[in-house]
Amino acid sequence: MSRICVHTEAVMVRDNASVGWEEFLWHVDHRLGLYVGRPRYDRAFSALTGFDLARGRGELAVFQEWMTARHRGSSLAFWSLALAETFGDNATEDRLVSDDDHKRAISTLCRLLREFFGQQAPMADQH
Repeated sequence: MSRICVHTEAVMVRDNASVGWEEFLWHVDHRLGLYVGRPRYDRAFSALTGFDLARGRGELAVFQEWMTARHRGSSLAFWSLALAETFGDNATEDRLVSDDDHKRAISTLCRLLREFFGQQAPMADQH
């Protein structure tokens, strides 16, 4: 019997095997409410940060560099830059007024992370 659970350090484990980014992003994008209650952008960001910290690899720090370069050296945090890609350059969390707004922002953040990890895989193969 397969079961998925979230531990306090935010690492998902299934049948004693660690879950990778792709699967975790799917859960954040499609089932966040199952783990954190009402799906909200700040809760998605917190889950992603916890997952990154639990993995201990600092992948979100590299994602921040990637997002900074993507936005011509912006000093904003990646979660703010993801909001800008969703709703326009001046978007802030105050822009998230409906459940649909939160869903769109979460989906954009997950899409950007998938794009980032997709570009990192070929680079890792070159080493």
